[in-house]
Amino acid sequence: MPRTSHRRDLLADTALRLIDEIGLDEVTHRAIDAAAEVPPGTTSNYFRTRAALYEAIARRLLDHQLADLAALPAVTTHEELVTALAATVEAADGPARNRYLARIELSVAAARNPALAALMRDLRAAALRVLGHQVRAVYPKATDRQLHTLGSVLTGITLDRMALAVPGMDVRDALSVLARALLEE
Repeated sequence: MPRTSHRRDLLADTALRLIDEIGLDEVTHRAIDAAAEVPPGTTSNYFRTRAALYEAIARRLLDHQLADLAALPAVTTHEELVTALAATVEAADGPARNRYLARIELSVAAARNPALAALMRDLRAAALRVLGHQVRAVYPKATDRQLHTLGSVLTGITLDRMALAVPGMDVRDALSVLARALLEE
């Protein structure tokens, strides 16, 4: 079975790359086959429908996101927390750009697809669990509501930076002010 798992990961990772290059609407089973250099029909054999493909992409996103978040250093101060939060936003400017863009595009698609919406909520919840550990190491009384708000703010800042190239935003400064205002008593 390892080959099956490897092939699924290859196809999902290829789809993530293609979302960055051509957009979610253009990512088809055939496009993935060609880009992954696998025989025609391979992607369709693994993921019969577009919905199944989106689910595989979202699950792969979750794998990557959890690995990225697990690699964040432990924090004990406000400054360390802000640095870690800023790193998650700034990762969208680097090699993880395709994953962030895919998350945004899949989130929009989820507005019209209840099954995908549930999966994207799971992805968000997993990220918030890790974020919660980081935040509560510095702000032990942080509530779930505050964590959800912070998660939404991080998503919004990332979206503005990626989609609109919002100029002049000092992410660390903005997050420092926001974290203090939101989390300090």
